[in-house]
Amino acid sequence: MPRRISTLIVLLGTALTTLFNLTLAADAQTPSELVVCADRDNLPFSNDKLEGFENKIASLIAQELDASLRYTWNAPPRGFRPRMLAAGDCNLVIGVPVGFPGLSVTRPYYASTYVFVSKRERNLDLRSFDDPRLRGLKIGLQAIGAEGANTPPASALARRRLSENIVGYSMWGEADERNPQSGIIDAVAQGEIDVAVVWGPLAGYFAKPHGDRLVLTPVAADPQMPALTFSYDISVGASKGADNFTARLQAALDRKQQDIHAILNDYGIPLVRAASGSALSATH
Repeated sequence: MPRRISTLIVLLGTALTTLFNLTLAADAQTPSELVVCADRDNLPFSNDKLEGFENKIASLIAQELDASLRYTWNAPPRGFRPRMLAAGDCNLVIGVPVGFPGLSVTRPYYASTYVFVSKRERNLDLRSFDDPRLRGLKIGLQAIGAEGANTPPASALARRRLSENIVGYSMWGEADERNPQSGIIDAVAQGEIDVAVVWGPLAGYFAKPHGDRLVLTPVAADPQMPALTFSYDISVGASKGADNFTARLQAALDRKQQDIHAILNDYGIPLVRAASGSALSATH
């Protein structure tokens, strides 16, 4: 083999080894700054006043890792923070479903479910989409509008030909509207609709101001559509391949489990047992 080619091979091997070691070193170290991709106005999860429970949890993680904390705010339409992470706009997302593709995720730090929301005085105690009383009720659903996907409750109700009973509520509202997600809960409290089917964290948080006037009942699995998921395990996400960083995030979550539990309780988040690993137990 000519000496020049041999030398090039050696240099190339050295360069690749150096690059590999630098990659390992970058993953082995916790960043000195945690940059979180978050929604600017999406309570109870996050906002730019740092009032959401994900803001509180991000602060706990930063303290545990002795890192500073900064946010990159998601622009409407909301709901695509993992894409921001994949694009390098941040190094952390608080609150992604376990198994979300293209990310390295922790074990779930909580799990929640869709719930039926109704007025206590009605004594509806709805637990299934097969309850025959639903045919005579106005049923509130939030229109997500994210890439045309229906929510699991919308699919379950459509299968039972209850679409005419549905009253739709905007998930995001107008640009200057604060907390539009509360509208569907207020509609139940005011008797504009009989029941709403809402993602648990939204329902629990916006039902709190109504005291004990509202009842939240977990939605049971749908026997007609067993593949349809109503409960989700929620984790913290990092970039794909950042396994050492994710392990440090997991250690921080483990150390702060009681504090996280207290935050979730304070925000009224209905909790269920996680299906994919350890998480906080159900308390609501």
